[in-house]
Amino acid sequence: MTTDDSVVIGGVQFMSLYHHDGRFVRGGGLFAFARRDPDGGRTIFCLDLAEDISRQADCGHAAWAHAVSNGMNELLVHRAQQVPGEIEPGAAYPPIRYALFQEADETSVEPAEPGPGAADQAA
Repeated sequence: MTTDDSVVIGGVQFMSLYHHDGRFVRGGGLFAFARRDPDGGRTIFCLDLAEDISRQADCGHAAWAHAVSNGMNELLVHRAQQVPGEIEPGAAYPPIRYALFQEADETSVEPAEPGPGAADQAA
């Protein structure tokens, strides 16, 4: 179920799982939909808090399609009972990138054409 390493993001240690294995994680905590990149870094598509990871870190989550379409291949999990700031020996500190899912805000109105920027006005 696990790959072979732990990942530290912002001082918090996450366990690395295959992206469909969230169904085995009973209980609350943080989870991230992620892609393990060729350089060993991670691209994070969603970082969320759940009361029960097994019920929320799955294909019903709003960010699932975004993550899968961008190559999600792992689920990172930090269980609520873990001690914050406690990092086990051997945990990896890979480069972290973010390509977070943004839910569409139907109330926002985008301008048809962008106005002149400060650089354009100064010229």
